[in-house]
Amino acid sequence: MNNLIGVDIGGTNVDIGVVSEDYKVLEYTKFKTNKASVSAMLGDICNTIIPLAKQYGCEIIGIGSPGRTVDNRRILRAGNIPYDNTPVADIIESRTGKRVYLDNDASCALYGEKFAGAGRDVSNMIVITIGTGIGGGIMIDRKTYHGTNNRAGELGHFIMDINGRACSCGLHGCFEQYASVKAFVILARKAAVENKGSLLFEMAQGKPENIGGRLPFRAMYLGCEISKKVIDEYIYYLACGINSLAKIFQPDLFVLTGGLINEGSIITDLLSPRLLEGVNVKISPLNGKAGLIGAALIKKERESYCLSCEKV
Repeated sequence: MNNLIGVDIGGTNVDIGVVSEDYKVLEYTKFKTNKASVSAMLGDICNTIIPLAKQYGCEIIGIGSPGRTVDNRRILRAGNIPYDNTPVADIIESRTGKRVYLDNDASCALYGEKFAGAGRDVSNMIVITIGTGIGGGIMIDRKTYHGTNNRAGELGHFIMDINGRACSCGLHGCFEQYASVKAFVILARKAAVENKGSLLFEMAQGKPENIGGRLPFRAMYLGCEISKKVIDEYIYYLACGINSLAKIFQPDLFVLTGGLINEGSIITDLLSPRLLEGVNVKISPLNGKAGLIGAALIKKERESYCLSCEKV
């Protein structure tokens, strides 16, 4: 029995699961990300991992996190979590006594799709993770493209509008400023305020802050035209980004994963008419757990070919 533990650290939640040899999630839990204190967040992770590792006989832990990783051991910084050259892998190893592998969360989503999800039978694939921000992973000839200093795949930060919205990365008009869950929620809340007679505003009980990623879809299903306009505008931005990436990479497949993608086929149904000919987009079949499964498989990914960064 070679069970593994995968940890997917997000800007909102931390997902932790036990993953079997055949990529099944045997046990799953999640909790809110403690963004005020990295030390407290890592403590929460270790306190969850230790009993799971004992129960399922796990010796390997994989950690996927936002941010720029260094030497596959440390995280220099991240937009939503206050890392400061934090030795994440060493801290978790010392507290759990297990071998820890660390990688970017979006790369982990790619590994999950590559081995266990939609990408098992394709050579070239791009995974787009849509959450608080947008991340991604690029697979070329079944190999993950990491780029110089292991920093490739920041798909949320190519420019959609050079005079556009300011981004936390320091640029303006980044893709994630228009197509992330955060951008979608901002768009929906603004529409609700401007349309107080709408079903969306009513379902939010007159409080725009009650609007999250799911409510506009629920309102649209009940006939809310304002919600439909919000979703159509969001899909337009998402399609523009995907079409741009298609022009550059021409992959066999795009895979979408993350928060809004839990709405399922409605996303691809709305996207399809806006996509360029030949662009193939699928929703991840891993039920929001691509990052968690992929984190558990970091060691397998690194052993599958020689990375430019030698230390694993």
